[in-house]
Amino acid sequence: MATITLATAQQRQQMTTEERAKAQTERMEKLLTLSAAQKTKVQAIDLELSKEMTNRMQNDQGDRRAVMQDIDKKRDEKYKAVLTADQFKKYLTDKEERQRARGQGN
Repeated sequence: MATITLATAQQRQQMTTEERAKAQTERMEKLLTLSAAQKTKVQAIDLELSKEMTNRMQNDQGDRRAVMQDIDKKRDEKYKAVLTADQFKKYLTDKEERQRARGQGN
């Protein structure tokens, strides 16, 4: 499991900003069965936040964990405006499960 997690983390670091955003959108589309309109909005959110994260990491704007937490909070707020209540709940549940699996349960 640790090997898979490490390999996934390394792959994500090697992805371009656009590739990371696309992968996130595809994951959300599968998880939540997004409508076409939702997919377009989620994709815009993912691209915007992926670019912001890349920019902040490259410009050393705060420690990595704080940047990730800030981006994560922004993503939650933006997704909440696009997703239905049930979709958002499912998104949060999945997010918590992934954090626990990584040993980062908050």
